Amino acid sequence: MIHRRVPHVLAIYAGASWGLVEFTSFAADEFLLSPHWARMVLVTLFVLLPSILMFAWFHGKPGRDRDSLARTEKIGIPANLVLCVVVLWALFGGEELGSVTTSLTVETEDGETIEREVPKSGFRKTMALFPLDPGPGIAEDESWISYAVPEALVLDLMPDDFFAPIRFYRYGSYARERGFDSFAAAPLALKRELAQESYAEFMATGEIDRVDDLLRVTLRLYGVGDGSLAGEAVYKGIDLLALVDEMSGPVKAALEIPAREGIEDLPVRGRLSENAAAVEAFFKGIFRHYAHRDAEGAIEYLTTATTLDPSFTVAQYTLYQVLQTLAEGETVAAAPLVAAMENLYRMPERYGFQVKADYYRLTGEMDRAAVLTQMWIELYPNDLNALRSQAELQISRGDWEDLLATFAAIRRLDPLDGGPILGMAQTHEQLGNHDRALSLLTEYVERFPGEAFAHSRLADFHRRRGRYRDAREAMERAIVLEPLAPDLARGLAELDLDIGRLDEARAGYERSLALARTPHQRVQALSGLTHYHRRRGEMADAIQAIEARLQEESGLQTPLGMAFGRAGDIFVYLDAGRVDEAGALLEELQAQLPASLSTYLPRLAVHVALEAEGLDAALEAQRQASEVVEAGGLEGLRPVLLGDLGLIRDRQGDYAGAAESFRAAIALSPEGRFYRGAGRALRRAGLLDQAEAELREALRLVPADPHAHVEMGLLTEALGDVEAAVEHLMSALAVWENADEDFEPARETRAKLAELGGGG
Repeated sequence: MIHRRVPHVLAIYAGASWGLVEFTSFAADEFLLSPHWARMVLVTLFVLLPSILMFAWFHGKPGRDRDSLARTEKIGIPANLVLCVVVLWALFGGEELGSVTTSLTVETEDGETIEREVPKSGFRKTMALFPLDPGPGIAEDESWISYAVPEALVLDLMPDDFFAPIRFYRYGSYARERGFDSFAAAPLALKRELAQESYAEFMATGEIDRVDDLLRVTLRLYGVGDGSLAGEAVYKGIDLLALVDEMSGPVKAALEIPAREGIEDLPVRGRLSENAAAVEAFFKGIFRHYAHRDAEGAIEYLTTATTLDPSFTVAQYTLYQVLQTLAEGETVAAAPLVAAMENLYRMPERYGFQVKADYYRLTGEMDRAAVLTQMWIELYPNDLNALRSQAELQISRGDWEDLLATFAAIRRLDPLDGGPILGMAQTHEQLGNHDRALSLLTEYVERFPGEAFAHSRLADFHRRRGRYRDAREAMERAIVLEPLAPDLARGLAELDLDIGRLDEARAGYERSLALARTPHQRVQALSGLTHYHRRRGEMADAIQAIEARLQEESGLQTPLGMAFGRAGDIFVYLDAGRVDEAGALLEELQAQLPASLSTYLPRLAVHVALEAEGLDAALEAQRQASEVVEAGGLEGLRPVLLGDLGLIRDRQGDYAGAAESFRAAIALSPEGRFYRGAGRALRRAGLLDQAEAELREALRLVPADPHAHVEMGLLTEALGDVEAAVEHLMSALAVWENADEDFEPARETRAKLAELGGGG
């Protein structure tokens, strides 16, 4: 072989091959071409090695080379070329071999058209990040630091749109479902399994310790596919955020993220805050919320962080998100979100999309929110937060079929997330597909059998369908799992109140208050007591509960946040006959809330106007509320607006029109109050058979609704069944047994009962 110079030829071939591979790799990086080119060249050179060997064997000996190809070469070289083509097609036939980026033209929410170079989906690097394992040098009260590193690393890498993070440190429930208290105690194999189920290409784990007053961080990156170690490095220093800045470059290199001009590379402290105490409070809040599921503790730390540095944008938005997890109905904590918008420049663009989308939805600027979300999805097509934002928009606009497709996309991208299952169940319920909704809720319960929330959601579904036995069974299973949860005690009390177990309901609401351990839990418990007293006509007690709630809220929320929570109080004042106070509260809310955040106030004005100013004012308020809904695409408010229109038409004496409005509301949201309104209007229109069907459905959905019983009593009287009328009126008065003397519905019902000769 030496005589034929085979080693010489192979050496030259190897050197030339290496140079060609290096040049191809350089060209791919420089011109942002597919990294598959370097691999394809390497495979080609390796597969063609037999041809090079044949060439060296037959033509490498000293002297004159063979003038013609040998038979072996004539057959072997073409066969080798065919083999090369087959291998390349098999390995790279389905790969993208062009540029790793593509040009997009997108429209901003301000109507501007911009052109951007964005990564193609196949080249984004998805990495699952887990909390670091604390070493023996990390004290128990410093455990938050294990969550700080991955959170800061994500913020540092987020400006590069090739980077797609999956923050497993925010989902400790995955570890608990598999028998581990936290990810710190979970083995590497479990982390890899979860990363695989989330379709991550890489995962980041490691340890953090304190050695000789220095922080020592060991960061490891693994390829999820085969579990191989893609990179490992140790970082030491005093400043945690400075260590994170050191990590970002090696992490991008290990993930093979190409270097590009124009990508921000600010110190991570610039994304957070220059105030070290504020940064520490922020990370402690993150730790309390995600590691301990302690929303109240998280709020305390995050409030500290935002007080120390009001421009701490990430902390402001995180505070808003945590407050949202505790909010019910339309009650939202807007002040932190507004503060985040004012300092949006401190956030990476991708994070900023999320803040702006939430802000536009909150302010009712649905068109801007829709354009922004579309831009977000086009720039980051697999961003789960973008898809979730799109789902929120579709919910508000009632785009139910499109919403199902969005939930399906989220579920496909993140199979571990149970949220899309619940979302699809709620959507099918909205579409009237109740069997499919129940099937999905049952699937969720079977998937998370140890989660009390799963059983309570199933209970809520059965309650809305009037299946109170099934609802009670599901709620009792939830309480077995979390016997000291005040919200579950309140949920069971609501079931008891709806079916007329009044003493049990009162005890349940009081138990909810007794179990409350935090200000926010007491606020929710007092809201439940307000609902109880209002249902029973005990309006003085209801207002007393409101005042107690306001005392709790005064130390919990900003005046702006409290203003959002006061909207429901207007209905209590109206039911109590304190119309002037309801009107004053409405004026107060109109003065406190910025115009951009008061989208639902015209709807409240309808009810105040009906009692205080008359039909003309109510109609004008109804018109304004409808304009708000139309302008903002707030389809979720349409059923209640239709119900309000039904009330106005009923007052006008247009009973057929009122029934039409209520039935339109029922078609969108089949609630007991709308059936009751339709039944009342149809009774007054003389359509007694139709009225009876509507009122029976109202009582099926809420068996102890006193107003529905009164309406059914008046109907059965009109049908000539006085005995049934007396029975229904007495059922209403059983609920209003201790109603205030000046509570008008109870007084009128007692007078009617006396007129019919009932009640002893």
